[in-house]
Amino acid sequence: MSRRSCLAGSVLLALLAVPLHSQSIASWKDPSSHTKRFVAVDTHARLEVLDWGGSGRPIILLAGGGNAAHVFDDFVPKLTAHYHVYGIIRRGFGASGYSATDRPADRLGDDVVAVVNALNLKRPILVGH
Repeated sequence: MSRRSCLAGSVLLALLAVPLHSQSIASWKDPSSHTKRFVAVDTHARLEVLDWGGSGRPIILLAGGGNAAHVFDDFVPKLTAHYHVYGIIRRGFGASGYSATDRPADRLGDDVVAVVNALNLKRPILVGH
């Protein structure tokens, strides 16, 4: 196979993959019942916070690297009968803000504290993923 044929095949494969990828993102529908709010954590960033409701002590779900709080959508209904459940979507994920000067891993703890204070949560349970 010639180099030109390999290049043409690679370009065609890339062009076909882009629509497939964008279709999967665009067709995603949020399956969980929650409200959404934004909390300013500093002058440059606001974080998206999901509130699934519930009654009792607050629980804050913190998704692991590469995930947003929606990773917990199927699990949350098991908690809302006994707890008020929140999910923080960290910087650079979902609709949460991000700037090129941010160091999200260094800011994560401060961001969680800022959300707890902004929502006036008393003694929340933090659950990490």
